[in-house]
Amino acid sequence: MNKKVKNFGFGVILKNYSIKSFLKGAIIPLILSIIIERLFMVKQSIDVVLLEDTVDLILGIVPNLLGFVLSGYALLIGFKIFDDVAKRQKDKNGPTLYQKLNAIFSVGLIMQVFILVFAFTLKLILKAEINCPFENYCVCNLINSITFFFLVFGTLYTIIMIKDLVVNIFNFSQLGHFIINKKSRENE
Repeated sequence: MNKKVKNFGFGVILKNYSIKSFLKGAIIPLILSIIIERLFMVKQSIDVVLLEDTVDLILGIVPNLLGFVLSGYALLIGFKIFDDVAKRQKDKNGPTLYQKLNAIFSVGLIMQVFILVFAFTLKLILKAEINCPFENYCVCNLINSITFFFLVFGTLYTIIMIKDLVVNIFNFSQLGHFIINKKSRENE
């Protein structure tokens, strides 16, 4: 019986970037998001003006960040040296370093696209000046609080994730350096 091998698509990204990695990377953004939300709840209410200001910040930051990370990803994939590294570095128990690096970049880009689409959509909704459909003021405040939390968390997660990208690129280049030096010694 011939099994179909799945090596492509979103499922493989999630396989190479585990839930454990996501949760580990979410700790600092989660703590900061809770602190920021609590500070705003104590000092002022989380209203439409705050949501609009937050969306404007996101729409000013995330497109630049998205372009930067996408450019770095394209450059990384384009380097010929990494083909050799990927072929030589095999781990039978899981994804290779090359696959992990690809997954981290992919998840980072997907998160940035998600937060950008969310902020853009919210900006359009806020521009439409739709009143809260609920008569209960507490429900409207809860919706604003949850929306603000997701905006802050998503943005912080994508910004802090750059640290993981830098560390993994460094590790990958160290491995490439090791292989180049090993080839040089073998040729001598």
